[in-house]
Amino acid sequence: MLPRLASPQFGLLDDGLTLQTGQETIGRWASVLALIPETGRFFPAYWLVYSAVVGVVGIRPLGFFVFNVLVLSALLIVLARLVQASGGTRLSIAVAVVLFATCGPVIEAFYTLSKAEPLQMLWIGVSLLAAAVSARASRGWTRGGFIALAVAALVFGYATKETSVVLVVVSFAWVVIEWATRGVGVGARFAQTYAAVNVVAAATFFALRWRYASLALADGTYTRAYMFHADTLGPALFRIAAWLLRDFLYLLPLLVAAAVAFRYAPPEARRGLLYAAVWMAGWLGVFTPWPATFEYYLLPFAFGASLFAGLVVGILWSARGRHAPVPARRVAWSALVASAVLWPPALVNAAADGRVQLAVDRANADLVDFLGALPHGSRVLLNTAHVNEYYYELPMHLAEIKRRPDLVVQHVGVLAAGRPAPGGVVVVTPRMANQPRPTVRIAPYDAGDRPDATRLAEILSGGELLYATERHARVIQLRLHRPLCGVAKPPFLDRTFCADPRGLVDARRFMYGWQVHRLSRPADAPGARPT
Repeated sequence: MLPRLASPQFGLLDDGLTLQTGQETIGRWASVLALIPETGRFFPAYWLVYSAVVGVVGIRPLGFFVFNVLVLSALLIVLARLVQASGGTRLSIAVAVVLFATCGPVIEAFYTLSKAEPLQMLWIGVSLLAAAVSARASRGWTRGGFIALAVAALVFGYATKETSVVLVVVSFAWVVIEWATRGVGVGARFAQTYAAVNVVAAATFFALRWRYASLALADGTYTRAYMFHADTLGPALFRIAAWLLRDFLYLLPLLVAAAVAFRYAPPEARRGLLYAAVWMAGWLGVFTPWPATFEYYLLPFAFGASLFAGLVVGILWSARGRHAPVPARRVAWSALVASAVLWPPALVNAAADGRVQLAVDRANADLVDFLGALPHGSRVLLNTAHVNEYYYELPMHLAEIKRRPDLVVQHVGVLAAGRPAPGGVVVVTPRMANQPRPTVRIAPYDAGDRPDATRLAEILSGGELLYATERHARVIQLRLHRPLCGVAKPPFLDRTFCADPRGLVDARRFMYGWQVHRLSRPADAPGARPT
């Protein structure tokens, strides 16, 4: 997180909305129950926490990233305690913590602001720890207190991001595991307790949603995209497989070794492995009906994968010694070496994600700084092929960060309908070269979107270049997902992941920036023309 703390900027993906909503809801906390109802979403706990953050740190991006560091630190502590409770050794804990802290989903989730997944995982982690403590408690009031804490934390988790409902399925699968293995004692009590906690939390969440959300999931402008259709499920499965090969290939030898050595593992570790496997499957499955699969969506999966890997490495490390049979030593050393060899590519790709994210955020911050100094009443035309988040976020950044609500932001498609602008009209155009794929999300370039160069040339008609900014980053990617592109066929294919023909090892100089052209001068400037 040090590079991010050294260069903190707000981004143009939801950060403006977070700042605006945070300012509006301070002192009006109940209003979080009825925000953006047209989308069909209901996540009041997300708004509540970030409104509190805005109230504490104000419009200071460094304060937000310090908050991210605190959340990440807390998640690592929770992960360490869960590995320990699952029978892991000190080595298991260290491996799990390092793997999670350095994985790609963590980079995108914590190098950006306004992502729900970090808070979602923190609430879920607290609920897991509370349920685990309750299962070991001998006194009734202690057990009841920790169960109540688990329910409260899980309600917050559900109300931070709705995908948390997959925990109902996951927790009942854990109960089935205990039943199938004739589990007794603390493990069985934990599974039963956590399943009951999920039922209560889910019922509470859906009761709140029924009371305060005005639209059903199928009617929301955002939630209606969640569909169990082949043209959604197929590409989603491809994207998930591509991300797994790119960021988690080191898991493959550990999965094989775990299957081979499972029967020889200690009982607590066996339970932890099964629980983690169900967790990983559940958190991948919940995103298959969704038409986008961004890297940070895999943060909950990465949490379980890190726990799984830590437990397996601990088991294999214990089996490598001379006291173990020769076949066991061979399996242990083979899996450990193979996993160690396959882990560095994930580090290389995570570092590339971080560099890209920093370059994009710096260039976007440069643009906001420049636009914030435009004459009063200026009109800003965003030149992208389609309307995207930047169209909604840019005016919020100008209003909340630069205190320029007088600036009007429009898409170039509404130029003809534009009203006179006393401060003049400028056109802003994003520019990018050598974009790595896949990587962190860059909104103007989703699904092959590009600025409309022909339309720009037509509307400028002699307009002058006022400002340009470019940010560069040397990026090296190991594109381990690339072989999928050669074997996958529709509908199990997402062509945006295969558009770049470069090979497995890809080194490039990424560039991202903006150009600002003047279309007309301020009304009181010499030589101004009507708009």
